[in-house]
Amino acid sequence: MIMRPATFLLMSLLALTTSVYAADKRTPPPNLGTMTGKEAEAFYLGLNAVIWGYPAVKFEELMQGRTQPDIVKLGNPQSAVNQFGLVRQLRGPEFKQIATPNNDTVYAQAFCDLSREPLIVSVPKVDEKRYYTLQLWDPNGDTFGYVGTRTTGHKAGHYALVGPSWKGKLPANVKRIDSPYNGLAIWGRVGVDGPGDLNNALAIQDQLRLTPLSQFGKSDKQTPPDLAFSNERVAQSNPQNVMGDIEFFVELANSLKHTPPKAQDAVVAESLSQIGFKDHNTFFDANSLSDAQKSGLSKAVQFGLYIMDVYAQTAGVSVNGWRWSPKSGIMGNDYLFRAAFAKWFTGGNAPDEAIYMDSRTDDKGKPLDGSKKYQIHFDKGQLPPAKAFWSVSMYNIDDGSFVENPIKRYTFGDRTPGIVTNGDGSLDIYIQHEAPSDEKQRANWLPAPAGGFYMNLRLYVPDDSLQKGTWKPPVVRVVD
Repeated sequence: MIMRPATFLLMSLLALTTSVYAADKRTPPPNLGTMTGKEAEAFYLGLNAVIWGYPAVKFEELMQGRTQPDIVKLGNPQSAVNQFGLVRQLRGPEFKQIATPNNDTVYAQAFCDLSREPLIVSVPKVDEKRYYTLQLWDPNGDTFGYVGTRTTGHKAGHYALVGPSWKGKLPANVKRIDSPYNGLAIWGRVGVDGPGDLNNALAIQDQLRLTPLSQFGKSDKQTPPDLAFSNERVAQSNPQNVMGDIEFFVELANSLKHTPPKAQDAVVAESLSQIGFKDHNTFFDANSLSDAQKSGLSKAVQFGLYIMDVYAQTAGVSVNGWRWSPKSGIMGNDYLFRAAFAKWFTGGNAPDEAIYMDSRTDDKGKPLDGSKKYQIHFDKGQLPPAKAFWSVSMYNIDDGSFVENPIKRYTFGDRTPGIVTNGDGSLDIYIQHEAPSDEKQRANWLPAPAGGFYMNLRLYVPDDSLQKGTWKPPVVRVVD
């Protein structure tokens, strides 16, 4: 009997998306052919598993990747589990590991494991004009806590990250934050007010501490990471040497060792036994499957990734062609949304901290393309309502990385130097591949690639005017 997780409704999605092209990739859906019997059954069950399990698999992939020396080539510092990796420059086109990064802050990131004991996050006193935040999110992509400007203020402090099974007492000067899993990520962001302000932001990074509870209070210096534990934590088991698309299921089994299913996930978790999962879903036995089943699972991986690309451009609420979701960072059991979010907006904030608005089409409903020229016009008094800062960033449509350009401007916002406003107090941003001939337009130019692109409008510490409908972002208008 095939167990059908009713919450997914992925067969309806299959019927819908086979006729839709993912603008992110500009490619048609994979050719699935005609499937019957065991192949079709494996495809259905595998597709559910891919959509459900992708965030945790991505989490483990990122955690493992950060421990490797080659990660430096991708724009990230090498860091062990339970150690901050400090990104010392604003990110640019060289960074391709995660889609849709920001160019407004420097990052301090850590992938953590609390299975042995709590970790104490220590933050310094920060100037009241400085924005900073440490976002805490779990392997499913849900944000469960914050330390920073909006939530805890600018004073120095100590915060204990506590796993679900820990029993003990914390020091009196430490505030407890409970994590739903032993695995979590810290996405630290420190605002940078232009290149001349970078060193000030880095000084804040340098004072961040991540300390095991047993070592807390013994030294003001950063406790060295436990490299043996880190290597053990990120070790991946693939005893059958499974290769190709279905290696995803090996990775899913490994991730389930650390991120067990929630009670609400029982139906899909139980269905995994029908596609080769054993030992409480912690081992994927590819050798137990027929060639037809393996084919179905391979097609499930291909189509699952494609669905995420399609959904990334259609989910949420559309306002003047800009799409955003009130569920960002708090996805719960919306499995398809959280999978697409993990793939394209990894570690995105919850809306109270930041709102992300994604633009992929112009005022004519056509995909954005560098062969055209565009304009974003903000009326006087209608700039994005953000208490910290706002920005519009430009991304390549194929991989979500920043667009290389001759002026090295990847973001335009309220801290961009040399902004020129109009005589009536309004503001225009010019979006095109070639530099504008007009001097004023060049000052407000956000360079686009020669081909397809998308943009992201960020509002850090927004008010509720977007939700109330009293503020809307302007359309991206074709001007040539």
